Amino acid sequence: MIRLKDGSETNDIRLDRVQFFDERSRSYPVRSMIAVKELRSYTWRCNIHLDQGREGACVGFGISHELAARPSEVKGLTNKFAKESIYWEAQKIDEWEGGSYPGASPRYEGTSVLSGVKISRQKGFFDSFYWGFSLNDLALGVGRRGPAVLGLSWMEGMGKTDENGYIRATGEVVGGHCILCRGVNVREKYFLLRNSWGKDWGKTGDCKISFDDMKKLLANGGESVFFEKRHSIVIS
Repeated sequence: MIRLKDGSETNDIRLDRVQFFDERSRSYPVRSMIAVKELRSYTWRCNIHLDQGREGACVGFGISHELAARPSEVKGLTNKFAKESIYWEAQKIDEWEGGSYPGASPRYEGTSVLSGVKISRQKGFFDSFYWGFSLNDLALGVGRRGPAVLGLSWMEGMGKTDENGYIRATGEVVGGHCILCRGVNVREKYFLLRNSWGKDWGKTGDCKISFDDMKKLLANGGESVFFEKRHSIVIS
């Protein structure tokens, strides 16, 4: 087992999202930014397929996929950027000592979604961020505002997709993951996720998850965050 920064453990280094919630976030619900409350189906294009390999750093990769997606696509994002410029920098400002960046002591994997979001905002990719606190918030935000960065418990049934492209929230929790939600289908009641395990995983890097399974994950310490007033910066 791999011990993470907050003392939790995972048997898969890729699943190193550490759960942390700041109660002040409740003052920034995504629903307050959306005038139309009717859910709609929508998919946001994301033209890159990042691959964290056998690295940790899922927070950096999930956030980088969001930055690369519409409605405001950042160009030039790479695996190296996701790991070093988002994940490592997030480890330096999060709630726990140490990290996996050069010179870190003690040596630990993992960081929180919130820390990764703060670093991304500092770099000028967006002006503010808002949170979803329910399944309806997530569906409303993805359908009306843009893709969402998710922090979720990852379960055994989510390791690979079935013949229809779905992952299932079944079995034991094997770690925590940060992943992009880039679409919602209201009629068929599923979300479309872009994973950071390469284009060969799932259905060309994507998977579906049912509303029921997502509701279960959100109730078990899950989180969703939306970036507001995004900027199309080119990474050189």
